[in-house]
Amino acid sequence: MSSLPTYEQIVQLPAIFDRTVPDEFIDENGHMNIGDYFRICSHALWKATITAGLGEEYIEKHQQSMFTVEQHMRYYGELRLGQRFTVHTRLLERSARVLHGMSFVVDQEKQTLACTQEATLVHVSMDSRASVDLPEAIGEALDLQIDAGDALGWDAPVCGATGLRKR
Repeated sequence: MSSLPTYEQIVQLPAIFDRTVPDEFIDENGHMNIGDYFRICSHALWKATITAGLGEEYIEKHQQSMFTVEQHMRYYGELRLGQRFTVHTRLLERSARVLHGMSFVVDQEKQTLACTQEATLVHVSMDSRASVDLPEAIGEALDLQIDAGDALGWDAPVCGATGLRKR
């Protein structure tokens, strides 16, 4: 794993979500439940794919979508009731069919990283349920997001277990 990015580095990425921890996110330990971290991180990454053109209209028109096939989460701090947090997403790499991305949950009160979720998504045919190549225009839009993240000049703290398969 690479070293963790600083607060200042992470907030260079646009905030996909900016909210406070509601009561329904609190578990028996008095902090935000892992299921809610998972949901907000997954939705933030999904929004990045929508920005590239992979939204509901695309799915309906082309009968193709992105399926998540792997995730890896790490927790660095806890969020408690009423604390403000933001979620930032960065696309890391892609192939013709696979996308690797990461979401960062930031505790805005402490200005620290609370959680990361790394995910690998595969572009699939909704009919055959098999992987298929991304359309060129979608690939180019994803590449622009990947390049924008790379231009920030810091390495994402990847776990090394998810992402593109190197053959």
